[in-house]
Amino acid sequence: MEPRGTKRGAAKIRVAEPCNKLPRPAPSLPTDPALYSGPFPFYRRPSELGCFSLDTQRQYHGDARALRYYSPPPTNGQSPNFDLRDGYPDRYQTRDEEVQERLDHLLRWLLEHRGQLEGGPSWLAGATVTWRGHLTKLLTTPYERQEGWQLAASRFQGTLYLSEVETPAARVQRLNRPPLLRELMYMGYKFEQYMCAAAWETTLCSSPER
Repeated sequence: MEPRGTKRGAAKIRVAEPCNKLPRPAPSLPTDPALYSGPFPFYRRPSELGCFSLDTQRQYHGDARALRYYSPPPTNGQSPNFDLRDGYPDRYQTRDEEVQERLDHLLRWLLEHRGQLEGGPSWLAGATVTWRGHLTKLLTTPYERQEGWQLAASRFQGTLYLSEVETPAARVQRLNRPPLLRELMYMGYKFEQYMCAAAWETTLCSSPER
């Protein structure tokens, strides 16, 4: 990357540097697990601030319409006979993976509820806004030896925003994902659909008999 303000034609300019000047190493995060051994740090129990939903078209809704609850099949009686391939590929609508949503939905929710946060808008100063999966990836780095990651970090008015950036290796892997793996991924989501019920379905199932 060229310095800001540098012109293409300026590449001919040379500045002599001291012979004893060593290249500065790039900043890095040590990944030796032994460096992080010790008592487990204290984490405050998380509390819910709010929720939003994304529909099948990936459209944002500032409510809990997409919330699902764990609703396992009955333990007695016939087998539920789950068909994890049902709907694939005839009804399956794939998401455009080239569209990087990043923190867009989180930021929209914060903008809509900024004045309703506990402690007021100033509560965000010193807070970190990111997805839970990003923190998981960050904290498991000392134990992950195969997949790298990139995170974009921005600080605005005291708030740190962390968003994952797809690495070139991850992009190649995604674009060359074999059909069988795509189907297996669909089957995982289909299993989740079988095991969860919408809020109104849960209410009906738990209502007393008349």
